[in-house]
Amino acid sequence: MLKSNNQRGLTLLEAAIAIAVLLIGVLTIVQIFPLSFKLGKTAEQTTMAINLAQAKIEELFYLGYDNLVVGTVEPKHRLAADSTNPFYHYQRQTDIEYVDQNLNYSAGETGLKKITVTVYWYHPLLKNESSQETIILISKK
Repeated sequence: MLKSNNQRGLTLLEAAIAIAVLLIGVLTIVQIFPLSFKLGKTAEQTTMAINLAQAKIEELFYLGYDNLVVGTVEPKHRLAADSTNPFYHYQRQTDIEYVDQNLNYSAGETGLKKITVTVYWYHPLLKNESSQETIILISKK
């Protein structure tokens, strides 16, 4: 039987190469998934920390300048006692200090207070404690 030049099809070698390329691509994607889940968790924890800091800043902001006591107003502590509470894994510290017009620490009244809220949590990717610091300035009216 004569073979024509128009015959098309996959040889065994072509099929094996295609399967190998596909397998390499699938394995690469599978290895990326655990990292992407960890990065997603990190972003979620950072967002939660920022929200917890912002909540404390808003609480203090509405007290007004004259009602804010200079010093550590909230020592580092766990935000929930119950380990099933999502806030259990976060700790927060709040400090208030006088600053001058150059934003440098001042021992006396300057008409400007700096509120620093730091939220701490365990970072699963780095396997250590991470922190997010949020700062706001409040001036005397």
